[in-house]
Amino acid sequence: MKVSFKTYYKAKTSFWNTIVTEWSAIKSDKAVISTFVLMTVVILIAYTYIYSNQVVKEVPVAVINQDGSKMSRDYINMLDATEGLKTIANYTDVQAAKVAYYSKDIMGIVIIPKNFEKNIRSGKQTTITTFSDAANMIFYKKVLGDVTTINGYFSAGIVIKKQMALGKTIDEAQQNYTPIKAISTSLFNSSAGYANYLIPMLTALLVQLVLLMGIGILSGSRQEYISTHTNFPRLLHPGGTIPILLAKACLYTAIFMVVIPIQVGIVYTLFSIPVRSSLLTIYLFLVPYVFSTVFLGISISSFFKRREEAIVFLVLISVPSLMLSGLSFPVEGFSEFYKGLAKLIPSTPGINGFVRLTQMKASFFEVLNEWNHLWILSLIYFVLASISLKRRAFKESKMLKAQH
Repeated sequence: MKVSFKTYYKAKTSFWNTIVTEWSAIKSDKAVISTFVLMTVVILIAYTYIYSNQVVKEVPVAVINQDGSKMSRDYINMLDATEGLKTIANYTDVQAAKVAYYSKDIMGIVIIPKNFEKNIRSGKQTTITTFSDAANMIFYKKVLGDVTTINGYFSAGIVIKKQMALGKTIDEAQQNYTPIKAISTSLFNSSAGYANYLIPMLTALLVQLVLLMGIGILSGSRQEYISTHTNFPRLLHPGGTIPILLAKACLYTAIFMVVIPIQVGIVYTLFSIPVRSSLLTIYLFLVPYVFSTVFLGISISSFFKRREEAIVFLVLISVPSLMLSGLSFPVEGFSEFYKGLAKLIPSTPGINGFVRLTQMKASFFEVLNEWNHLWILSLIYFVLASISLKRRAFKESKMLKAQH
């Protein structure tokens, strides 16, 4: 009983000493403070502001009207009435429009062929030709989507008018043209806004990037000054890594308990990004996410001999981390190798669960698989972090003994 109490007392003392030591290191390091403040708040505000318009509007498109008829002008007016396109109909040939396109004055070209009205009135099929740059998917989708929509409405109007000319009522003509009525409902991101899609995923990803960078910088500093074993002396004792690692994880979790409300409470509200979950549920989900990321950061921090190495390394891995997170391309489209690699990164289940909670109104039980996944990663990286920290502490101790 006495031995158990003594072990508990030492572990508790080590736990609180670690929190004090780590917090002092964070406060006194301007690079770490700027990393937390700039990346978690300022960068998120900047990105959200950039995409605050949500959707692209009034994309300039050149219309080459080779027909000049009233019907072709009606078609152009319909294009111009769309929210997404802004038509410029003063080009006489394709060559002039191509020059404007390469000068970025326009983002697409629509060609109305000769005899457009004549062919339609005689019942012949006519063709609207559209050119759009597929290298820019946002402009490409907007130009092609709006032109396709207008083509559908224009064609429907022609068919309905012909039916009415045969004596049909407008209701009968509409029913004959569309025997199946389609109702399309956009789930969650009803405005199809880019900020609503991107910012929640970026928020969850920033948690990982900020933690890895902050831990890497602090670890690099301790490597430079050979101070790991002096900052955390219990590392040299059996079982000493457990309270130290838990203390670090709890401290960083507490920091994000303050940061997350600023992000989802203030930034999201300013830019009208919905939050469809309670703060308590978000907190509960983030605990293993922060824990697994902290332990991952400590596991890889032994590779950093200097502060600068941590920054360079984490900048280099930020792009692969971004890609494997499913932010730029769905994880389901990866090969089996990259799917397995993505599962080893906390941001993969972290982003998925965070987005489902905040944007898809999922209950906590519906993200239980991601939550359990994060706890498994926490356990794996906890073991690796224990080995890494203890190995570094003994290595530093031997170095100092050799110097004396």
